[in-house]
Amino acid sequence: MAFEFLVQTIVNGLFIGFLLGLAAIGLTLIFGIMRIFNIAAGDMVIFGCYILWLLTLRGLDPVAGLPMVIMIGLGLGIGLYYILIKGIVLTPGLRSLLTLFGLSGVMANSMLLAWSPETQGIPVFYPVIEYGGVTMSGNKVLASAFAVATTIVLLIILQRTSFGRGIRATVQDHRAATLMGVNVDRVYAYGFALGVGLSVFSGSLIALVYPFEPYGGLSYALYSFCIVILGTVGNPVGCLIAGLIIGLAMSFTGSYWTQGLSPAIAYLILVITFLLRPEGLFGKKR
Repeated sequence: MAFEFLVQTIVNGLFIGFLLGLAAIGLTLIFGIMRIFNIAAGDMVIFGCYILWLLTLRGLDPVAGLPMVIMIGLGLGIGLYYILIKGIVLTPGLRSLLTLFGLSGVMANSMLLAWSPETQGIPVFYPVIEYGGVTMSGNKVLASAFAVATTIVLLIILQRTSFGRGIRATVQDHRAATLMGVNVDRVYAYGFALGVGLSVFSGSLIALVYPFEPYGGLSYALYSFCIVILGTVGNPVGCLIAGLIIGLAMSFTGSYWTQGLSPAIAYLILVITFLLRPEGLFGKKR
């Protein structure tokens, strides 16, 4: 019985980690390309939750609604880039931080006015999977599978396409990339859109598993920040692995100690990372 409980705890931690890891990848992608910390990432996650919720209320199956969510997320990212972000790229960090902090407040309050402060959830439940005494929610399995598949597709885009090469060149030196013919403004626009799209899409996956409300974005932003630091800024694979580490730590804390301290464990890992390895698990020591 104790072994089954241990396996169940590990499985739950992995599910949490996949979802948080994908949310953090959107954050680290934007920071890696543009050196902008998207403090509104948590509210974009909640926005994705509401988009999928609205689609399911109209009778659409959540799986069929996921492509629509990511397209809406990409469109939101393009719009925000040209309206807010383009003018503050490569400016001192405080300006971009305050701009995105304001965006966070606007998004949270807009969702509050549009959909009320009541906690919502996706009213669709996929069959539960049981194997060897371990119970796995069908919703969690589906959400985790999409999170892993999305990460793989992102890595292929970054490594095997001209757009990905343009991103890597811009991250290394945007001036040199411009001289080599890379359209840096386009890289910034599409990179920001991709980061926002991933945040929104991760929200739709989170909505399959957890309830949500308009002001719930702060916790996801903080979790994402912890994961980005632990997994090394600008490293998508590191983010996914760090997400699994934090997910497992939270799951073990909730199962063997108390659920209320699970968030504190994530922040404790962040503090330890800053003290012992500020460059992250996969960063190079300077």
